[in-house]
Amino acid sequence: MGTLSDSVTLRELAERLATNIPGTAQGLRIAGDPERKVSTVAVCGGSGDSLFEQVRATGADVYITADLRHHPASEAREHALGPGATGTPALIDAAHSASEALWLPWGAEDLQRALAAQGFDIEVFVSDLRTDPWDFRVPSPDSDSAPNHTSGETS
Repeated sequence: MGTLSDSVTLRELAERLATNIPGTAQGLRIAGDPERKVSTVAVCGGSGDSLFEQVRATGADVYITADLRHHPASEAREHALGPGATGTPALIDAAHSASEALWLPWGAEDLQRALAAQGFDIEVFVSDLRTDPWDFRVPSPDSDSAPNHTSGETS
């Protein structure tokens, strides 16, 4: 959980994220108003749809995770858009491997320090092996005119 130094639109946050995680066939899937300003971000590397209740309780503007399943994501959006709701959290769904890749350099450093503190002289490397199982995607021919379910308008 963190707060951005400056609010950005959901679209801008997603575009920044897309340039800072490993590329995958999936790319990013986003649910929410693309022009809505966001500043409070909840993040869970790997599969995070089991944490919707906890994330909602934090009041985060957006939740970044991976492997979102249809029904839990749909229910989270219904809750975010229901009567008296604030539209939060918006969702950014990354590929599983990409969502975990950002912390690996820090994890390797921590492991290296822990091993050195125990007297082990072992060098730790982060593998660059591609673990995303998907090779490509085919966008829907009409994906540019898919309805924006948060407003009922087309984008």
